[in-house]
Amino acid sequence: MDEHRTRPVSRVKPATVFSTVAVGAVTASIGLAGGPAMAEPDYPSWSEIEQAKQNEQTKQAEISRVAELLTGLQQAADAAVQASMMADEAWRIAVDQRDRAADRERSLGRQADEADAVAEISKMRAGLLAAHLAKTAGNDLTTELVFSGDDPRGLLEQLGMASKLGEQSNAVYEQAVADRNTADALREQAADAAAERARLATLAQTLADEARAAADAANAAVAVQEQKSVELYAQLASLKDTTAELERQRVEGQAREAAAAAAAAAAAAAAAAQAAQPAPAPGGGSSGGGGGGAPAPNPTPAPPDSSAVEAAIWFASQQLGEPYVLGGAGPDVWDCSGLTKVAYANTGIYIGTHSATNQYYTLAGRGLAVPVSQAQRGDLLFWGSGGDYYHVAIYLGGGRIIEAPREGVPVREYFIWGSPSAAARPAG
Repeated sequence: MDEHRTRPVSRVKPATVFSTVAVGAVTASIGLAGGPAMAEPDYPSWSEIEQAKQNEQTKQAEISRVAELLTGLQQAADAAVQASMMADEAWRIAVDQRDRAADRERSLGRQADEADAVAEISKMRAGLLAAHLAKTAGNDLTTELVFSGDDPRGLLEQLGMASKLGEQSNAVYEQAVADRNTADALREQAADAAAERARLATLAQTLADEARAAADAANAAVAVQEQKSVELYAQLASLKDTTAELERQRVEGQAREAAAAAAAAAAAAAAAAQAAQPAPAPGGGSSGGGGGGAPAPNPTPAPPDSSAVEAAIWFASQQLGEPYVLGGAGPDVWDCSGLTKVAYANTGIYIGTHSATNQYYTLAGRGLAVPVSQAQRGDLLFWGSGGDYYHVAIYLGGGRIIEAPREGVPVREYFIWGSPSAAARPAG
């Protein structure tokens, strides 16, 4: 594959990458929150670098200083990227809820229309029967009176009070009342659903604005990191008598190794914690998505269906280099859960809605969650904590993934960054 198309603009430093402190640091340092910006770090000048090279002890101290500055830049950029991913997922969840509310509104509207029709028929039956009884009994309640009223409830009350109604007419009257009450109740529920859909639509718009702001903050933080790191790598190379590119490759290689080690350690810790817990009761867990803790993974998962796996990976690989767009699900723009959803839909496998959180809970609800340490080619890896997941990617094996990472970074093949917290096997 062409690595230059998918070269990362954010290289993850494990352990401290997603700390709250770092999130606050990037917000303050680039002034994106509207508050007072912190002082810019004391970057070394080239004259300081040249002076430091005259003394070995001073040189080593300056090497450490430059390395710390590079680390700080990376942590700030990575924290901003994670904040952007979380904002994107919050929007996706809100859109999912809005769409469900819209479906409920439409369904209740159809039911209310059908119930209105039934209630109208019941009203007519009651009116005809009342008119017949009135005629045969010499009652003053005439057909003209029965059909002239615009208020169905008033009509039904008149019918209910008619002294000539027998057992059959009472049953018809009661059914008409019940049908009208059902129609009215459904209409009220449809109105409530419409209000809820409108509320969620407003929330989704608010979250879209927040996601846009978070993406801008991430892009700004990454731009600062890239701009400053170019000179810092050059200064580091000067101090160490190497080249800037070699120093960059060395740091990136260390980041990949550290990320792999952190992911392995996190998977081992999660497996140990799971082993120490009692088995969950049958039918437990949630399918909604987040907040209540993630369902336990299956400790003995079935092997994946290789044909489905390869079909999904083939589809995802055809999208390499295509842009990330929040809410994208093809044909030529993608976000993380849009890519995974459509890749597996291409094989006939439904993995959930357009949300990383929902996809994990949908698969976990089928018993398809697996320990991260047992992830195999084609499995989905999820990033997040506490049962809320803000990113999902397809695992390729060998520590590599295909993902649609974030705005400004196209669909790419990449190494596993950070520490995925959950996994699932759609083709299991």
